Parts: sequence; structure tokens; C-alpha cells
Amino acid sequence: MEKGKTIFLDIFRRADKNDDGAISWEEFVQFFADGVMGKEEMEKLFNDIDTHNTNNIDTGELCEYFSNHLGEMKEIYSLLDDLNNKVTNVLQSTAQSYPQKNRTDKFITRFLMRECINQLTAVQRPLESASDHMDEEARGDNTDIKPIELRDVLPKPDVIPGRVGRRTKRQISGQTQTSVEGSMTPSALTAQVDRLSDLLDRLEHGVNFKGFVDEDLNAVEGDQYLLQQRSMEVAKGKEDEFRSALRQYIEDTNGSPGALNVSVRFFKDSGLFTLYEVWESKDKEKQYREKKAFDAMFTDLLASGTTATSITFPKAWWLKK
Repeated sequence: MEKGKTIFLDIFRRADKNDDGAISWEEFVQFFADGVMGKEEMEKLFNDIDTHNTNNIDTGELCEYFSNHLGEMKEIYSLLDDLNNKVTNVLQSTAQSYPQKNRTDKFITRFLMRECINQLTAVQRPLESASDHMDEEARGDNTDIKPIELRDVLPKPDVIPGRVGRRTKRQISGQTQTSVEGSMTPSALTAQVDRLSDLLDRLEHGVNFKGFVDEDLNAVEGDQYLLQQRSMEVAKGKEDEFRSALRQYIEDTNGSPGALNVSVRFFKDSGLFTLYEVWESKDKEKQYREKKAFDAMFTDLLASGTTATSITFPKAWWLKK
């Protein structure tokens, strides 16, 4: 892949919320809406990127579109590719050599690490200032255009499974970056290094460049598991109480016959939670639901009702984990 394009693979991964290998219109709005662009503008952009006219954006379309619009940024994105690779290599070699160094050499290594992050922060600050200025200027233009929000494209406008970000935090890497004031401590640097290493690993292994593998399956009902998803928005001031009730619910459910897995995803600073449950069968889930009144446990803690969806999938897929 051409240098500078691998960053768009990570952008694609983050935008593809359900990991189905394509970015839908709803996912596109959820990820790209910036509080400035209107619905018609975003629809045109989506259609321009979707050159295959499938109503979905694949990896190649996303990379191709933005790569053709890099302009002055092309050299920077190319340098970022090189930097990511070099940082990973240096960190790996340092992790091997550092324990064997004497105290003076260890001090020098720590100093050089801290200075690296200081220099990177010095580069980051003018970029943030320029980005903030462009955001502010964009919000002042065409004030008659209503910025699109995710609720504008959902089938049920009263249910919002995600929140449109307002770019108060930067999306300049695969992980959320900490706003830095002054020098970074070694522990903070370690956290940044770990995040960068994890990002590069996912970039290398997280995308299937060879396409999907076809499977011919004849799964009858007894050979299928049930995956259920519940989305909830917690009422203001009820988050601690909700978390406590949710922990109890997860503990009870994990110990129930037929429950294979229960996990939860929390959307930071949004009050939005998504609960995922895997069951051996629809009957097992139904029996448990009749005993455990889910809605009764959380009704007084939610801003609106829960949104539940479910699908079945072959047992063989689960056993491959």
C-alpha cells in the first residue's frame, strides 16, 4: 500500500462500528459529522466516496477518496507512516536492551524518551491551534445550515445509540490522545507508547486484504447461538446507581443456564451503554428473561426505553474463538 494510506485503514476500522467490513450511512454520520456539515452536504460526500454505488463505503473507496485529497498534507501523512514504524522498532529494541543497562544509561534512555514526547507535543500544538481556528471559522460560515446529527438518520429519532462528537478531542491517531500541558511524565509516555504499539499491531493484522472467506453452512435452529444487543441512555444523575444495577445484572446473567457471555460497552461522556449477550438458544434467553425482568430493573434509571436487537449465528463461529 502506498505510503501515507495506512492511516486510513485505521480510520476505516474506527468508523466501521459493527466490524462488518463496510461503513454504512449511519456509521458514516456517527464518525465523520463534525457539528458543521449539513445533511445534504454529508449525503453528497458519502455518495462521492461510494464509487461502487453500494450504499456502503469499503476500505478501498475510503483510502482512494481521501488519498486524492491530501494536497499539502500528503507529505505529513507519509512522514507519519515512517514515524509510526520507526517508533515501534525503537521501542521494541529499547524494551529488550533497557533492563541490561547500568543506572546511568537507563537515565539517559529515560531522558531521551521524555524529550521525544516534548518535541512531538511542540509539533502537535500548532496543529491543534490551526484545527481549532478552522473549526471556529467553519461554524461561523453558512449559519443557516443545520449541522447533521445521528438522530437525523436513524429509523427511530427518539433512540440515539451513539453521540455525534464535537471534536473537543483530536482523532489524529488510533487512540484518544491526552491533552498535554507542560512536560509529559514517564508514566504518561509509557501509556502513549503502549497505545501506539497497539494501533500499529491492529493496522498490520486487523484488515483482511484478501477478502472474505465464503462458508457453506446449513445451520438449523439447534446449531445456532443467539446474540442480543441492548442500547440504553442513562438519565442524568443516575449513572452510579445504573452501574451498580448493571454489575448485578451481569453477574446474575453470567451465572445463568444457557448464558455464554455478557459484556458491556460504555460511550464515554455520553451516558450511552450497549449490552451484548450470547445465549445457547432463544428458549434459554426467553426463560431467563421471564424470571429476570430487565426493564423493571432499569426503568427509573434510563432517559428513554431500551432498544433491543438480536441475531442468530452458527455455533461453529463461536467455537472458533
